[in-house]
Amino acid sequence: MALHTENSSNGKPMQGYEALFARIQSVAANRLGEVIAQSISSADKYLYDICQQDQTTIGSPNIENLRLFRSASHAIERQFLQALGLAFSKFQQKIKPSDDVSADLSLVDIEDMDDVVNAELVTEALQRNFSDVLDVTSQRFCALLGLSKDEHASTPLTDKSMAEFLRVALAGLEVTPKVRATLFRCYESTLVLHTADLLEEINAPMVAAGILPHLQAARSSRKPEQTPATSVRRESPSVYPERVPVATRPQSPAQHSAEYSTMNDMPVGVAENALFDEICNYLHSWRPQHDRGGFAPEQQTNAPNGGSPSNARRSLSKNEMISLLSSMQGVLSDNVSSAMSTSDTSVSTMLKSEMLNSARNMGIPPESVSIMREDEDALDLVGMLFDVLMSERDFRDEAKTMMSRLVVPYTKAAVLDRRLFLTKAHPARKLLNVLTEAIEGNQGDGPQERELLSKAEGTVEKLVTEFNEDIAVFEMLEQELRAFLDQHRRRIDLAEKRAKEAQRGQDRLEHARAIAQKALDERCQGRDLPGTFQEFFSRYWTHHLSMLALREGEDSLVWDATLKMADDLLAALAFNNPQIRTEAIADKRMQLESVLASSGILGEPATAIIGKLLDSSTHSQQEESTPASAPTASSDASAQPSKLSESNLRMVFNKDALDYDAQDVEFFKSFSIGSWLQLEGSNGSFTPVKLAWISPISSRLMFVNRRGVRVLVVSVEELAQMKKQGKLIVHAQDNVFEQTMDRVLDRLKSDFGG
Repeated sequence: MALHTENSSNGKPMQGYEALFARIQSVAANRLGEVIAQSISSADKYLYDICQQDQTTIGSPNIENLRLFRSASHAIERQFLQALGLAFSKFQQKIKPSDDVSADLSLVDIEDMDDVVNAELVTEALQRNFSDVLDVTSQRFCALLGLSKDEHASTPLTDKSMAEFLRVALAGLEVTPKVRATLFRCYESTLVLHTADLLEEINAPMVAAGILPHLQAARSSRKPEQTPATSVRRESPSVYPERVPVATRPQSPAQHSAEYSTMNDMPVGVAENALFDEICNYLHSWRPQHDRGGFAPEQQTNAPNGGSPSNARRSLSKNEMISLLSSMQGVLSDNVSSAMSTSDTSVSTMLKSEMLNSARNMGIPPESVSIMREDEDALDLVGMLFDVLMSERDFRDEAKTMMSRLVVPYTKAAVLDRRLFLTKAHPARKLLNVLTEAIEGNQGDGPQERELLSKAEGTVEKLVTEFNEDIAVFEMLEQELRAFLDQHRRRIDLAEKRAKEAQRGQDRLEHARAIAQKALDERCQGRDLPGTFQEFFSRYWTHHLSMLALREGEDSLVWDATLKMADDLLAALAFNNPQIRTEAIADKRMQLESVLASSGILGEPATAIIGKLLDSSTHSQQEESTPASAPTASSDASAQPSKLSESNLRMVFNKDALDYDAQDVEFFKSFSIGSWLQLEGSNGSFTPVKLAWISPISSRLMFVNRRGVRVLVVSVEELAQMKKQGKLIVHAQDNVFEQTMDRVLDRLKSDFGG
């Protein structure tokens, strides 16, 4: 029997649709059941490998993550299939229109935001690979049930619904965010690999039945390109397939050399030149007071008092300096590595010591040579640059090891080209900025973060291996890493967007609760209410009122009705006759049930609470004679919550208790979105945070880290106090290199009490 498309617009399902719909649902359940099973298996293997690599023991976080995941794996698979079945059921019910349409107005819990972000990333992956065929599939679903094309978004196999199946499956399970992110990534790669076959098997019976056979999507549902079968096993897909950025292939070093030569005509920045001169002036005074690592200063090359120059030292030539540094570039010594991880010894001092040893190995007697002041400036400045980076930036141990390998290449670059300190556009500066962005604060918690760390490590390895004397290699590597980082930023931007939405929702909720609390205080302050009524108003009525403030607004009829109900209840409690009190309260049963329902109290529990209210009203006069049942209300609602307050939620803090400078408050009031600060962490290092959002309700500022994760929500006064306490740093510069050079100058000034 053939079904024809002409019948799809008459609002009636196709004849015999039940059997076909059930067959499609069975195919989807089988295919997606295999997908989630493979995803769980891949995630399990990945977590197990982490435990093996780290040689973790029982009780360690990695072992605990694996244990919890294995305990929850069956529940995940079961709830995933339940979510799939519910999606098919809801779509089929659209055949029978219902007036009972309840929009989901609930706020997403803060703890669930990571899952929402992960689900949206899966949605994006499906859209990129299968948008056309998914749209065709949705149209055929609608035609099968005789629904309008406007319902295509509610079909059970859209890109969003297939992503949501896993988010719903994880709801309520004790699985850490790190493991959830791992499972989502496994699910994404496995789902993308199998979606083409799934959609082909779903569409085939509908086309055979004559449902929109003329719609033929381009084979955009092709499976993503894979490496040859010899390196990829189809039955065990890669957990984290490499994602190659869509970008123009970087130019060769030879091409870059031609372009880089144009930098000779690039003007030196006035501000950079002034900063460099000021640092060098301090440096020349600082150097004689500190260990020079065995090399004599250049001014000692002549014999004293015009004597014989037989003991004079000659200055190392530029070529000799480069040769010494090149001999150290491949393998960083343990002494320099240890200097990077401790504040007891400067990097520049240890670097000079290692150069002394290298000179001796190359047949150059160290006692006969000195370093020209220009070259020693470059060496000391690079050492101080990395001293500041290691001590003040949020690098984990692996990242510090990675960054320590840059010391020698950057010293060599500074000796070769002084403009490293004078020109913002210098490729070595730009590479250091993008490398720091990739690894700072990156704990490698998720697959994307590990992938980024791996890319940064590869960039450092290439620089150490390929950098001879051609500065162009910095530019080539910076472009490669930046192209990769640009793709990674899409995830960060999405995470930041969700953080804004979460904070906006939290602000609205806090504001709604404050409005409800104010309405309660206006009615109940100074009253000694029975305990059951206190609990009803503070726990249920204020919650109901805050939800109305969020959804309906203070101008709505239901808001006015809820306020009137409270006034009527309080008036009834004032009646002297117990029977009249009870009858007046009983008349409000339907409204009481409505209030309780907004808190999820239905049926017998609601009846029991109303019964307690009625019993309490009978003895309210006796209870009123015991004022200890209610605390004394405060006349200052902003300073102390009312006696009926559910919590000590504070919307307005006591500004007089904060210690801050007024000019800092004015500065932060004009702080623009997208500006960066450095915030002190628990380990004493400073982490960059960006102002992402300013609340139009409370004027609080929300900051996110480099991963787009919310880390701080404060008022401008609290921020000013943190600045005064030294818990944050405000930089005049935007980029890491310039910020670090400013800190180098600050340290030199501090040494001289300036």
